[in-house]
Amino acid sequence: MVVPLAFAVAVPLSARQKFGIGLLYVGLATLLSITTLRGYLVDPEEANRMINMGHNIPATTGIFHIHFSIMLALAFFFALLMRSSPIAIPATRWLLLGCALVIFIVMHVLAYRTGLLVLYAMLLFDAISLVVLQRRFLLGLFTLLILVGFPLVAYHSLDSVKERVDTTIYDIEHYQTQQDISDFSASKRLAAWETALLIAREHPILGVGMADVDKAMLYQYAYYNFGMKPKNWAMTHNQYLEYAVGGGVVGLLLWLLVLFAPYLQPPLRRNPYVIHFLLMMSVANLVDSLLQMQIGFNMFVFLYGFLVVSAEREARHTAVSAA
Repeated sequence: MVVPLAFAVAVPLSARQKFGIGLLYVGLATLLSITTLRGYLVDPEEANRMINMGHNIPATTGIFHIHFSIMLALAFFFALLMRSSPIAIPATRWLLLGCALVIFIVMHVLAYRTGLLVLYAMLLFDAISLVVLQRRFLLGLFTLLILVGFPLVAYHSLDSVKERVDTTIYDIEHYQTQQDISDFSASKRLAAWETALLIAREHPILGVGMADVDKAMLYQYAYYNFGMKPKNWAMTHNQYLEYAVGGGVVGLLLWLLVLFAPYLQPPLRRNPYVIHFLLMMSVANLVDSLLQMQIGFNMFVFLYGFLVVSAEREARHTAVSAA
């Protein structure tokens, strides 16, 4: 409650203040990525063994790996976007580029699936936007080259990426062939989605109530549990399904309104920070219920207020001044 209230009563920040907060965010994300990478480099063989077992290298601060990887992906794109700011001096532009490169490399070495999914989904969107909308063909083709080429290079040169890809394929095959999926995270996520869809079809309009989502999932697992013991029953792992189960069509539409309504406003539609944040969160929410953990909720609300609400304020102020 405090975070939204703070944005509601806060004095609008100047462009330099926003830029400074952006620098702090990118700088801290880069520092955390380096310190987390150090944990991998201390014993790469053990780290790759963990990845082969479906585990993840823990972040230095103990942040849940899914949220941490999304924070790194956001920092990567924010760093690139901030380089074009008129406030950025040449030294700052080089520093931001260096931070982006470090984060990009570290994300691949650590092989966080969700973060890489968000990263490459956004790169694909940027490539299409550069070619189709902006007619910047060389830069768009270069982005497409990175999009296609770097994953192949990473797979053949980084043991962590190879282990993650091979393990994920092996993981999903267990679900497809109806084998034991108790210790396979991707398969349990697919089973959770199947279970959530069954509940959503039974309660299509208003759902079961947000407070009863987990209860409904457990109740459905009692009928069909994919051969898993109760301790392995996974919850929705998808924010859209979370709202579909808890709030039905009404709840899902309200959530989609929060995510996509800003695109109906031309000033926000032209704001690259807003576009990148909302699209990346839209993709990330396909594979996890990010708002169910406090860190995910705070991350979304803070950035939504800092980027989207702030841009709306500026657009209103500009419209009033022009009138």
